[in-house]
Amino acid sequence: MTVFRTGRTLAFAVLGACVMAISACATEEGYRQHMSMEMGRASDDIMMRWGPPQNRSSMSNGREMWSYTKTTVDEQDGYYRDETRQVKRTFTDKDGKQKTETIEETFPVWQPPRVYRSTCSTRFVMGGGRVEDVTFEGDGCVAEELK
Repeated sequence: MTVFRTGRTLAFAVLGACVMAISACATEEGYRQHMSMEMGRASDDIMMRWGPPQNRSSMSNGREMWSYTKTTVDEQDGYYRDETRQVKRTFTDKDGKQKTETIEETFPVWQPPRVYRSTCSTRFVMGGGRVEDVTFEGDGCVAEELK
């Protein structure tokens, strides 16, 4: 389960909800669209929406890079599934003739619990108190596409 701290952005909420739902509408292009809307925002606005950056790095051109990383963990319980297979059986009938028959067997197969992790690293380049560039990477960088 994903827990959001007070002050996290709507973008993080949408991201988390879409990742957890593993919705077909949640795509990398959707995340790109949402992040393009962050361009030009004031640094105070980013701080209010995203919270304090997990990392701040000074760049050689005087700008600053703010980094945020979000990891989502989804767990799937173990379960039994039915598996069917065909089995050939050879036998001798009452007249002494060899015969082969195919029968279908169904039996339970245990699927162990699984943990799915997805991560999204988002970086904002801040200059003059505004977002000048946004980059991101990771399989968790998905959001609903804008219409």
